[in-house]
Amino acid sequence: MTPANTGGSLIGKIGSYLQIFAKDPSSTAFVPLAEAYRQIGLLDDALEVARLGTKMLPHFSPGFSTMGRILGQMGRIDEAMSAYAKALSIDRQSQSALVGLARLHLIRAEREMARKILKQAEEFHPDDEKISDMLNALDLPRPWAEIKKASQAQEAVLQVAAIPEKSGAPDKAGTSDEPGEPIPTATLAEIYVKQGLLDKAIKIYQDILQVEPDSISARNRMVQLQQQSVGNTDTLETDRPSEIDTHAVKQSPAEVAQKPVVPVTAIESQNMLNDQSPLSILKSWLTAIKLGRTNV
Repeated sequence: MTPANTGGSLIGKIGSYLQIFAKDPSSTAFVPLAEAYRQIGLLDDALEVARLGTKMLPHFSPGFSTMGRILGQMGRIDEAMSAYAKALSIDRQSQSALVGLARLHLIRAEREMARKILKQAEEFHPDDEKISDMLNALDLPRPWAEIKKASQAQEAVLQVAAIPEKSGAPDKAGTSDEPGEPIPTATLAEIYVKQGLLDKAIKIYQDILQVEPDSISARNRMVQLQQQSVGNTDTLETDRPSEIDTHAVKQSPAEVAQKPVVPVTAIESQNMLNDQSPLSILKSWLTAIKLGRTNV
């Protein structure tokens, strides 16, 4: 049968049911009339007929089942569920209400609830092919669901990997016990170096060496930063005006003229002391001893 013939047939049925309904508003003919309106797409008219019919026949279960189908097609899921529940309160074995309610749960992705309702419907109607087909469809494999789960799991792993470790559990990168402390890495240490935070950079390399004690690069870099930190401290101390320097500023020109000239070798000795290498320190000691013997 072609769609045109189907439409014409429905129009003819609507005409017949209208005549019956006009003569007897309490007739159950409102159910096929509302269903014909629903099938042809006139949902508002279908809903009005169903409401009027259920008002005239409040204990007629098929009327509420028809109303549930119309409301469901209109997307008014909660109202549709209420209509099906009303139908089942009148007839708990209503096939149309059970199937319709199961479909609404499937629309909401509540598969287990739909399965439970269909199992109940199957007990009441064991030979119903529609119920059997729906149950079989629910038991078929769903490969797209497994693909979606795998994709979601992979995305979750990537998100966790992108978040800095906040727990105190030790791992390859360090043994931090403080919540929220950054993972110690050489990259983080060098960032601290660029910011001038040498103490924090040294601490990072110390943490790395606790996990990787054989890391020569980390150990050498830590020693280098320690020497650099000591050198910076000495520079700050030598830049401060000492008591002797302050006294010298206050001395008169005559006192300054009477002050003995410091030998060049003493200045060289001071420069050697500023050098932190062991060889330079040894040379500074020898120079100081030589100066002491010369002044005796």
